[in-house]
Amino acid sequence: MNLHDFQVPLTFLNLTKLRDAPFPPSTVLASWPLSRDDNEIVAGAIVGLADGSALLLRSSEVQEKRSTHTKSSSPRLSSTAPSRTSATASRSNSPSGSHSSHISPFSVTQRSRVVSGITSEQVEAPKNYVDFDDEPEKLKDMLKGRGPREKASLDSHREKDGKMPASTELKLSTKKRKEPPKSMLSATTSPALSPLSISAPPSPKGPSQTRVSREFELVCHMVPPRIGQRHRVTGIELLHNNDLSAVLQECGSLAILSNRDGKNFANVQIADTNLSSSDGVKHNHSIHDVWLWTHLRSYVTGENVLLLASGTVAPESVSTNLSDPDENSKNRCRVVLLELCTNHLIGTLEVKLELIGQWFCDGLPQAVGLHCIKDSSFVFYSLSSDSRFAIQNLHIFPNLPIVTPTKGPQESQLNLNFVALGPLPNPFKSKPKSPDDDNYVEPTSKSNRVQLDDAFVIGKVCSEGSQLAYNFSSFGDDLKGVGWSENELVAFNYIDGNFISLFSYPLSDVSGARWIDPNTIAVMLEKSRPLQPLGRFCYSEYDNARYVLQYKTESLLRPRLFKALSIASFDAVEFATAFELLTVDCNHQVTRYSWHEKQRSPENLVHTLWRRPRDTSPNSVKLTAILPLDLDSIILGFSDGCLRQSSFLQLCDEKLSSRDCLACSDLALDGKIVSLHLATNERTNVKYLVGGGDDGSIAIWTTELKLCARWIIFGTPLHQMAQFPRIKGAPLRDAILCVSEDGTIAVVALDGFQFLYVVPGSPFPLQRVFLGEDNLLLAYADQRSRLWDVKTREFWRSMSMDKAEELFAQGGWTELDLDNGRISLNRVLKNVFSCNRSLDVDCTLTLNLDTFISDSLSVIKSLSTNKTQTRNILLAREHLQSALSLLLTPGLNRDIDTICSEQLGVKQTNASVGFSKNGFISLYHYPQSEHCWCLSGDVSAARALAIIAIIRALSVFEELSESANTVMAFYATGLAESVGPAYKPPNLAFLARRWFESSSELRHSVRLLFDAAVIKLTDEETNTIVGEWQHQLPCLQPTADKESALAALSLFLCGYLAADRYSLLSSSALIDIAKSITMYLHDEHSVHRVLAIDLCSRGFHVWQHYIDALEILRSLFSLATNSKKESINAQNVGAQARIAILHIASSNTPLFMTTLGLDILNPTSTEHRKSVMQIVAFLIKKARLRWRPLVLYPNLPKLMEAVVKSLDPNSTADRDAVLDTATEILGYVVKTFPTVDFHMPSQRLAVGTSEGAMVMYDLKTAIRLYVLEGHKKSISACSFSPDGRRLVSLSLEESVVLVWKVGTSIVSFFNPGAPPRQGHSGTEPFKTLSFNVGDAGNMSVAETLQFVHFEWTADRSVKLKIRDNILTFST
Repeated sequence: MNLHDFQVPLTFLNLTKLRDAPFPPSTVLASWPLSRDDNEIVAGAIVGLADGSALLLRSSEVQEKRSTHTKSSSPRLSSTAPSRTSATASRSNSPSGSHSSHISPFSVTQRSRVVSGITSEQVEAPKNYVDFDDEPEKLKDMLKGRGPREKASLDSHREKDGKMPASTELKLSTKKRKEPPKSMLSATTSPALSPLSISAPPSPKGPSQTRVSREFELVCHMVPPRIGQRHRVTGIELLHNNDLSAVLQECGSLAILSNRDGKNFANVQIADTNLSSSDGVKHNHSIHDVWLWTHLRSYVTGENVLLLASGTVAPESVSTNLSDPDENSKNRCRVVLLELCTNHLIGTLEVKLELIGQWFCDGLPQAVGLHCIKDSSFVFYSLSSDSRFAIQNLHIFPNLPIVTPTKGPQESQLNLNFVALGPLPNPFKSKPKSPDDDNYVEPTSKSNRVQLDDAFVIGKVCSEGSQLAYNFSSFGDDLKGVGWSENELVAFNYIDGNFISLFSYPLSDVSGARWIDPNTIAVMLEKSRPLQPLGRFCYSEYDNARYVLQYKTESLLRPRLFKALSIASFDAVEFATAFELLTVDCNHQVTRYSWHEKQRSPENLVHTLWRRPRDTSPNSVKLTAILPLDLDSIILGFSDGCLRQSSFLQLCDEKLSSRDCLACSDLALDGKIVSLHLATNERTNVKYLVGGGDDGSIAIWTTELKLCARWIIFGTPLHQMAQFPRIKGAPLRDAILCVSEDGTIAVVALDGFQFLYVVPGSPFPLQRVFLGEDNLLLAYADQRSRLWDVKTREFWRSMSMDKAEELFAQGGWTELDLDNGRISLNRVLKNVFSCNRSLDVDCTLTLNLDTFISDSLSVIKSLSTNKTQTRNILLAREHLQSALSLLLTPGLNRDIDTICSEQLGVKQTNASVGFSKNGFISLYHYPQSEHCWCLSGDVSAARALAIIAIIRALSVFEELSESANTVMAFYATGLAESVGPAYKPPNLAFLARRWFESSSELRHSVRLLFDAAVIKLTDEETNTIVGEWQHQLPCLQPTADKESALAALSLFLCGYLAADRYSLLSSSALIDIAKSITMYLHDEHSVHRVLAIDLCSRGFHVWQHYIDALEILRSLFSLATNSKKESINAQNVGAQARIAILHIASSNTPLFMTTLGLDILNPTSTEHRKSVMQIVAFLIKKARLRWRPLVLYPNLPKLMEAVVKSLDPNSTADRDAVLDTATEILGYVVKTFPTVDFHMPSQRLAVGTSEGAMVMYDLKTAIRLYVLEGHKKSISACSFSPDGRRLVSLSLEESVVLVWKVGTSIVSFFNPGAPPRQGHSGTEPFKTLSFNVGDAGNMSVAETLQFVHFEWTADRSVKLKIRDNILTFST
């Protein structure tokens, strides 16, 4: 999958309901409250899942109307925005700055919005409140059955009052247990603190108001490119005023996602960073170490945000340094620091994520971080495994351009010098990531910008226990920490360079703890024994309860326990405020617990925010795997173990069920089919389906769904499949290699369907496989390789990657494609993953809209010569109609719905349309169909673009053209009125980006939708857009950024707005735009040349006043005729330049023709003259076929004179270079324009002018022989006699035909250049023949080209045809 393809995710809900689809277990929970501004998003939450995906939840809005229409304002929650000079640890805020609304990206005026909400029944609050000030002794009995031991602190304690922190670090660690804890207060899963309450603000008093529902609704399921094992979400940070989320996966993938629509802004693989260590110390880590990234923290610094990710070596990793186990235990924490830069422009949020530093420390991943001190600088703190607290000053250097040395042509691609933790340039490491990969955006490789000073140990955590887990929170200058073990809770803080131990408190069954304000610690307890009633408020109503305790720390010796809350079992938890927490349980139910410091009533403490609807038919057959072979054959795997065959048309049917499929397999597997692959027997060229069951089985079917063989081989399901190449003499030809999720490999022969053997797996994922004679070389994620002997069927060697590289360099190795089994015969439809556990993903296919439309149009526009071709054309139309049915949103306009159903053939469907960007897919849940237009400008633009592109393809059918145009106009211009105030108009920046990335077919749809959106802009909005984007124009950027995507985007937006509304813009803006166009146009290495060409075509009448118009035209001439192979690219610059020339020739004919004449007569080089001549040929050819020939007509005599002079025989090389083109030009002119004629034997060319003169040229000498002046008005036609001795000319305005003698005579030798004697004295024509055809002779110039011509019947007899009149003359 190419990242630039326009992929449209389609989830077919007739096979499974998206809202009922079960999801993997939850791992992380992060939430945000109501925003301060009306334009900002409402309260919501993100739930990270164990497979690496995430759920985006958001509270709904309910519009309440009163009788009057007076607008009332409601109070807003607000958080303190950091200043440009502040640098405070933050989780929920990023630099505020000035940024525009996301509601209407290119609209200055604010738009109100109405989001339909869902309501759910409230859960009754359990009576679980206790006031520990009243009954402290009973609490002790409840927790331990004995009094706690008191331990005095060694250091003095500084009491400090404070408010809720504006930001904090959110990880709550846990001790090691036999079973991994589900608490989100664990070290690997706890999210950050949100400074604002998620509860709805009090409703304002007034006649009209919008009430925000307390319930959440599911917005989308955000699915990254890779999900599964080692991809679980381990950290979520809320950024940029809760508008963005940074989501960290255990494998090291860090993504920046939108909290509005779930789209991806940027992503990076932090494990692949090649930065040197920031502390300058050489560490003892092995290149074979695989890192598990468990924690993510965010910090605001000026206008940017720092993201700190920390991880530890996977337990399965084996370091090479085994001689010193004690030394091996050190430096086991790896830290990577990234800088997130955001640029808020009208209509888009530009996000740049850059790796700026990495280092290693002897610490715990949950006990490292940054802390801002008084001078706004940072210190890096860490707690070592022996509880020593150390700090290091951290310095971040500015981002300076780095000159990268050019690789020499002789330098080998194989490099045997390996650097620890650096990238290995060998063929065994996972393939280098590129922008074309579907799972990764490669980070820019730059030098380390972070430097750490020497570490200073300033204190030690005093604890009687071992294996403490920690959590830290920042409150201004005060860094507070809490740690816990199996039987102890300790607290400490760091302030003004001093480390202070606060207390050590005996407490058991702690699963997590954290500071929630400067004086309060929240502790999470596992239930260890039945809880006895305590007073009248505290008892458990849950079978598997956990307890949240709050301690006040006014006392230096021991904390004061003053609150307790019993909560249900959960998978993840987050403290939203000091008196509010959220949990998500194993059923993905999100629950809010809230309390007040002095509230004694247990009522209204618990509220269910969202619960996944229960599966209404748990025993029904569900789709669990999908493999599209082509549009007419899509293989479906179901939970009953059967395969079924369907088609794209059938999947689009709203009433489709598993019983309605085209075919079903003859035998079923014992378990669910969870993966499907395609294999081919190269010997017989027969294709087979290879599937994996959830019981570890492998099965092979024919494409007719007949089961050929099955085995239960693996302990985990089949994950990948590769096919061995058919190499003569190779032992594994016509065999397939099946890889399970745990890395076990099974080799199966397709001939005879024989299971050959199993290759044992590895703790780390298998990344690449190589075949060499009788050996398999298996490369794993830990940078180790194993060599498997195919004949002896055993491992005979394990080696590091450098040794494997040496082996590979000897030659004879072939790589197997592990994704080969996913490659289908269809370029249009792709399944999302080969193996997953989420039903909504199982039912999702991505439609490549570019390919789908181009393939459909190629079939539709083909000539139908038989029934098969006719059937294919009609089938292509049905495919377009079905795709359109999936995309349309009925119910907005009754008339449009009628046109769609009755005239366009649109059917009812039950599918959800998602959004795809950078390989990330957002699967949306819409309570109502029109809600897809209320999510974001990007989602609206993508949906509208897909609709318009398909309707344009359907409009090729003449009978559908009128209806298609009507529907297209509605979806381009009429949605705002139909959807209402919640409508999010298409984002112009998104459309501009799609223009750069789309095919020519889709570009027309982009421009149509873009122009429709621009029409609705007011003058003020236009000026605002150009005024803000003007500063990003290429001509104003440094050299390194002139070709950036942002600069090109700016030129697109400003350029097209200026072309249509140039009178509104300042001269400086127009000059900058014109300079940028010229810069791109003249730069032969620019990737944005096609944009400059298109802008020249669109607004040449504007730019010619600010740039050298002649040079622009000459550049276009050169591009339009460049035939060098290196000039051919996907942008099709030549074709675009020719189109631009046609437009300019139409709109500015005098300048255009003048440039042509000058360049033909006075070219800078022979090649340039040849290019200009080719342009002339192209123009005349277009004029003759379908272009307007009148553009050339007024300047035709000058053009012909230039063509003749280009054939000067005195310059043989120049004549030979343009002879073929000149001949082509003359042929087109003579056939198109009746005022020009050519006599081949004599090489004479006659050209009639609008002044009444006939100019005679001799092409052998390339000179003008003479001029015949007999007409007083414009000449309409002329023609040579067959022998070349007579020339007749016609003037319809004079109603006269003149006959001229033009043959060669003796007199011409004595008077060269003079016209021949006409048989009498003077310059009168040989004959003057008048005629009268009445009104038939009154015609325009364009009509003369079609209805007037001469036809010679003999050397001296000619017929003149004027419309239906035929006149015969003797010459």
